Amino acid sequence: MHCLITGGTGLIGQRFCAQWLARGNSLTVLSRNPDTVRRLCGESARGVSDLFQVEDPVDIVVNLAGETISRRWSNSRKEEIRRSRLDTTAHLANWILTLPQRPRYVLSGSAVGYYGNRGGDLLKETSGPGGGFAAELCRDWEAATLPLQQAGICVGIMRTAVVLSTRGGALAQMLPAFRLGFGGPMGTGEHWFSWIHEDDIVGLMLHAIDRNICQPFNACAPEAVTNNSFSRLLCRQLHRPCLMRTPAWMLKLMFGEMADELLLASQRMEPRTALDSGYSFQYPTLEKALADLLKPGANNSASAHNRVR
Repeated sequence: MHCLITGGTGLIGQRFCAQWLARGNSLTVLSRNPDTVRRLCGESARGVSDLFQVEDPVDIVVNLAGETISRRWSNSRKEEIRRSRLDTTAHLANWILTLPQRPRYVLSGSAVGYYGNRGGDLLKETSGPGGGFAAELCRDWEAATLPLQQAGICVGIMRTAVVLSTRGGALAQMLPAFRLGFGGPMGTGEHWFSWIHEDDIVGLMLHAIDRNICQPFNACAPEAVTNNSFSRLLCRQLHRPCLMRTPAWMLKLMFGEMADELLLASQRMEPRTALDSGYSFQYPTLEKALADLLKPGANNSASAHNRVR
């Protein structure tokens, strides 16, 4: 099958591309820097900078494009975050609807932020959206796929939890402090933290494509943990003390609005659709995930991922 992917040179995208090509499929990557695609995504991948450069009929579309959300939000920054997701998705949908031969499946991104700050509520796919910038962003991002759904195309929407990887993302940013013994919970640490191992996010993407999951689904491990538990398990895996705690006021001072919505928000997701459709998680527990990611000889540096998306 031929897959067109946006965001293919990012943290999740690179891993997906490798697995997709390993299946013997073909791949086109839409990128602002198409010359980097073969190096980042595989020698047989083709990079294009415009949708109208896509030559062969597309069977699968994967839409992961979006500016990082994990930096302090200014008004201009929030506008760029929205534009990078909503405009890209709308443009992609419009292009798909012009094709004489439409793809059989579209997998589009969303995130745990859809649910907002929900305390200890167990968040299934049927749970409604929350409030705040991140929730509104995800709601509008998902809505941008409605023209495709109305045209009868099977659309899966992936509400992604925090992806654990040492190549980039949240865990890679935490590791230096934790390795020095300065890591610990944020705020009270009682808020729920939903996560997924980098291998399982790709496994779940492939599962959704194979099973034609035509609905939103939670891309998270079955075992959410509190921030206190996450910090203790990470410290234990690194053989470091877990004595430091960053107070909420300091996080808000450093990161502003982003602290409340990303760092301190409580989101206890359950991957009900994934489990009911038969997906078997390789890393269902945080202890097992951290043991794999931090095992001796693993790539424990984020430097390999410091590339332009």
